[in-house]
Amino acid sequence: MRNFIIIFAEKEGTSPLIRLLNNFEQISIIHQVSRQDWEPFDIHNRGAMTLGDLERCLDMVYNPAPIDFDQLNHLYKRTAQKPLEECKKGTVTGLKMRFTTPGEHSPYRDTLPKGFTHDLFRTMMFDVLKRNDVVVFLAQRQDILRWALSKYHGDGTGKPGHLQFKLANGRIKRSSIGKIHIENSRLESVISQCEDAHAYKKQLMEDFKRVGIQAHFLVYEDFLTDKQTYLNRVFDILELKISPREIEAALKKGTYFEKVHSHDIADFVVNHEEVLEKFGKYRSGPLTVDRASSFRQ
Repeated sequence: MRNFIIIFAEKEGTSPLIRLLNNFEQISIIHQVSRQDWEPFDIHNRGAMTLGDLERCLDMVYNPAPIDFDQLNHLYKRTAQKPLEECKKGTVTGLKMRFTTPGEHSPYRDTLPKGFTHDLFRTMMFDVLKRNDVVVFLAQRQDILRWALSKYHGDGTGKPGHLQFKLANGRIKRSSIGKIHIENSRLESVISQCEDAHAYKKQLMEDFKRVGIQAHFLVYEDFLTDKQTYLNRVFDILELKISPREIEAALKKGTYFEKVHSHDIADFVVNHEEVLEKFGKYRSGPLTVDRASSFRQ
């Protein structure tokens, strides 16, 4: 059995995926208590943790020995507001995390301790993942246009936000999500950001492979198309034997989230014809991932 980390950015489908994986008895997902915060080592949850403390926490999580949650939370709670929830013993351990530090204009930038730079963070993460033989999954969304539209749509009005959380907690209904008019120049900028993110993930994949860390793309569109096949591939990589019946049972439990946007952009974009005419070429994206080999890289 192999422990794992899912490296993600926003709106790549990892929130339902991580909840789904936690439905399996053989897998434990590290998260904070009350099942509210599922990115416990991102800065908005961990707080102003030093690079050294973050490294020690991750070593305790991924070390082959059983996790001592008293010791782990003693360290984690130095800066985090809530402790980590204890997980099942004898299981594969996983978590999801952004592989970055706050940007220049981030509200969390000032909470970084002195000396916590992106280069040092990156070096530390490579060291931790390699010495603990952790499998890396890089979340990826192939359809750049729909990914960009999802980011553009944001809170449903074109402002930044995450509709899936509002849907999940009942604050809104899917039928109440209105359409928006897309401004070409702004969408073009978001598409450019998505292309940059694809290029970054491709380079990161090469960097992991170069230092001897096993890494694989997890393609969002594959998750939507066939969850059984998608999960079987993941379990093969993690050296887990999970039956089709167990997968079916986990899928029936659900993932807490429902898909916000339909495949037809006309359902949420007023000027959809104009958008498709101008940006339709971005529906496949520059990162071409072989669906089979992406799980064996």
